[in-house]
Amino acid sequence: MHAVEPELPYLITHPVEDRLDGHRCALILQDLQNDVIMEGGAFASTGAPLHARRQKVLANAARLAAAARAKGVMVIHVWMVLEPGHPHLAQHSGLYQGLKGQNALVRGTWGAQPAPGLAPAPGDLVVEKMSMSAWETSRLESYLRHGGRDTIINCGAWTNMSVEHTARTGCDKGFRMIVPEDACSTMNAEWHVVSINYAMQDIATVTTVDQVIAALA
Repeated sequence: MHAVEPELPYLITHPVEDRLDGHRCALILQDLQNDVIMEGGAFASTGAPLHARRQKVLANAARLAAAARAKGVMVIHVWMVLEPGHPHLAQHSGLYQGLKGQNALVRGTWGAQPAPGLAPAPGDLVVEKMSMSAWETSRLESYLRHGGRDTIINCGAWTNMSVEHTARTGCDKGFRMIVPEDACSTMNAEWHVVSINYAMQDIATVTTVDQVIAALA
């Protein structure tokens, strides 16, 4: 039996009021990996799989990715990938201690692989990182700058960690950030709501998958 979360509180979302030029956009699908959001993964006991199901994050992210590809959007899968034994992974915080302690996201394992239905399609890009933010330890910015992309559709897991970190830094770097909240999930509804309703309202257009797809049409 799975625990049942309470009803999700009201979420503040906004329409994407202008048309999005797909050739100026990139879609980031962040940390949608087995260890992060699937039953049997390293962090399953946190409630992350339950919240991902509640958000329908796999189906919503897959639907968004398909629509984005059709409109010329650069699709980038950002994955946390660590080497066996987690060598040289600093243990200065609970997050990084957890990664090592749970033997999570190890290269070549099921846990590091993309969640079902979210394998890269031909033409997609894959960015590996060793940080919550997609910017700090990856080639993400090079792909975006070289590809002439100034608008980022940013989704994945976890809302209040990797997704929020990436949105904050992207905003500081001058990118327009768009966060479809129903293609994001974290460990529980409360954390998701706080990130969506407060942390990201002033740094991104917080919206829905349907609104993004409509704007790309």
